[in-house]
Amino acid sequence: MHLNRSAVARLAAALLAGSGCVPLLAQQAPAKPPAAARQAPAAAATPASPAASGRGFGSARGPLLTREELRACFSQEDELKKRLAAQDAARGPLEQEKKTIADEQAVMRAERAKIEGAELAAAVTAFTERTKAFGERRARWDERVKAYNDAGRTATAEERDALNAERAELEKEHGALEAERKRLQGLQAGRSDAVQAFNVKIRALDARVADWNKRNNAYNDVNATLESDRLAWTASCGNRRYREEDELAIRSGK
Repeated sequence: MHLNRSAVARLAAALLAGSGCVPLLAQQAPAKPPAAARQAPAAAATPASPAASGRGFGSARGPLLTREELRACFSQEDELKKRLAAQDAARGPLEQEKKTIADEQAVMRAERAKIEGAELAAAVTAFTERTKAFGERRARWDERVKAYNDAGRTATAEERDALNAERAELEKEHGALEAERKRLQGLQAGRSDAVQAFNVKIRALDARVADWNKRNNAYNDVNATLESDRLAWTASCGNRRYREEDELAIRSGK
């Protein structure tokens, strides 16, 4: 019984079946969180009316806001700040999970390198060459035995002793080859189990990577919407002036 020489090839195919290679996280940089919606208020030197002191958003050079417009701007600004804070809080866990997955990918790459190591392949190749050499030597010995038997009475005792000595060597080599064959078969069976376990872990890691990418894309979509809303707020409220008494009234619930 001979060791199957295609064992290593089948093993490589089995590894490739487990999602090809260790997956990588999508190289998608997170969208930059938008800047805070409201800039620090700057005092306005030009009052809206002789009796009113003025304030404003940004450089406060735009048209004066009515109280209701100002109320809407404050409400939108507060909402933008809350959403921005929520986005900032959500980024940390995503980054931590990304690092954890990357660490696990490194472990899987190292594990795969062990499974796909060249030691067993080299041992199988050496065993095959050794078996071939043994077969050739055995064939030559068989020819010499036949020649000895055909010689009959003319065969010498020295020839007989030499044939018997070589037969002993051949039997010893045959026993060693059988032991090596069993050893390699055991290693091959162990590697088959290792490949199956490796592929199970790879599929689980693939699923985690896909889930992370999905949530990261959703995070970036929210970021894009938040930035769009911030720009809309800037267009309608940024750089606008308002009366300080209107702000005080709004802050007091009027």
